[in-house]
Amino acid sequence: MLRSWGYKVSYREELQSPKVFLSHADEMRFLALKEALLMPDVQAIWCLRGGYGAIRLLPALEKMKVPKSKKLLIGLSDVSSLHAVLNQKWGWASLHASLLDRLALNQLSPENQNELKKALMDESYHMEFSGLSPLNTSAKINRRIKSKVVGGNLMVVTSTLGTPSQINCAGKILFLEEISERAYRVDRCLQQLKQAGVFRQANAVVFGDFTHCDEPNKENYIQQTLHDFFENMKVPAFTGVECGHGVLQRPLFFNSETHLTCGLKPRMIVYSPFKSL
Repeated sequence: MLRSWGYKVSYREELQSPKVFLSHADEMRFLALKEALLMPDVQAIWCLRGGYGAIRLLPALEKMKVPKSKKLLIGLSDVSSLHAVLNQKWGWASLHASLLDRLALNQLSPENQNELKKALMDESYHMEFSGLSPLNTSAKINRRIKSKVVGGNLMVVTSTLGTPSQINCAGKILFLEEISERAYRVDRCLQQLKQAGVFRQANAVVFGDFTHCDEPNKENYIQQTLHDFFENMKVPAFTGVECGHGVLQRPLFFNSETHLTCGLKPRMIVYSPFKSL
């Protein structure tokens, strides 16, 4: 599919050599990542799968010198830990978007695929999220926030706390999404992020999809949990960003110019960073 879009594709076939719950040993996976980051003719690194394992590469990634040429990291879920380093330590933009397996299995709608192609190929393209719902009074006050989005999967972002790759939301808009986690587990992560001071530093918080998060009795308490958590907080918080593990996985640029409008008609516009790449 990528070749049909006009791209040249390079990959290591030997990466598919399962080691317990990983696709390969850490050393081999990092070697492939480092190689891609350093190759001068590589413009983007698109992750095939999420699941678990990226955080194991962070100690080695933290020791790398920033490559001379920028690459666009693409992926979501477990890839959130890699986004954090490239966004915060290297100052690079990246793309929170569908993993390659979703494309390979033809699980993206034609509209979703088309938007993804535009995000990659059109420098003037911008993503508008107009279906935002405020979670607290702060989000209902008319104002415009000019910032940049960081974040990703809630569990993965929480797992960075206390490490050199800890999420840094100072002056940023924090985006969070999740899959297959019950409401009390979501609340546990939010409480940990709050007690670590993460929300106190953020300009705003926006939530993507929380997919397959029902209780055993088929009830769903996610919306109520988010509302109760942010109700009395000063940081503006919204739901409604169409990104995550759901059927519709809209692309979302991290660490790129973003305008968030609060008030009666909340919306978020994220601009392409390609002009600076």
